[in-house]
Amino acid sequence: MSQFFVLNIAAAAFFIGFFISDVILSRAVFAVGAAVFVYGFTLNEGNFLALVWAMIFLLTNLGVIWLTLQRRHAVPLSDEAKALAKEMPQFSKKDFARLMQICDWQTLNAEQKLTEQGAPVETLYYIVTGGATVAKNDKSIEVGADLLIGEISLTQKVPATATVHAHKGSVLVAWPVKKLNKLLKRKSLKAGFDALLSHDLAEKLAADEFREQD
Repeated sequence: MSQFFVLNIAAAAFFIGFFISDVILSRAVFAVGAAVFVYGFTLNEGNFLALVWAMIFLLTNLGVIWLTLQRRHAVPLSDEAKALAKEMPQFSKKDFARLMQICDWQTLNAEQKLTEQGAPVETLYYIVTGGATVAKNDKSIEVGADLLIGEISLTQKVPATATVHAHKGSVLVAWPVKKLNKLLKRKSLKAGFDALLSHDLAEKLAADEFREQD
């Protein structure tokens, strides 16, 4: 097949792509045209610069297709999630969106047991509003919002260290532990989550000190 014929096919693909209104399909046709250009330029060793530009066009179009697909499939954040994002500045926008994709928002119509001391923990909770009663070894304390429940079990792979009952009317975010562990394989998300754990621990230690002084 002659180079002249191949390059004309590639040019025709680009020409057709301009008349396609769908961004992804149009870019896909451009990518095919760029790939044909790459093949055509390899038929003549004297067109190295043209080959480089054809490769740039190909990779650029593939990149645009990927970004467009990501935007199309991205789930917009609810007002509640946007408010929660302000409480979790440890995560980038993309990582926070990934966390929201696997979570479940719960508004409790009655008191609900979140964990039981000595039992496996299958869900990590975050108290958005409301509070909970934390019982351990015949002692109990009341905790408020903006706290994680079940984080020790998640990070240390141990059963629940306390029995926790969330109060009626509380708003919770719940992450299935199995799905969350898969998500935390991402380095950036793991770093953000570790920072969130450190902040959560500091809040709990400060609360314990206040209770002891009181």
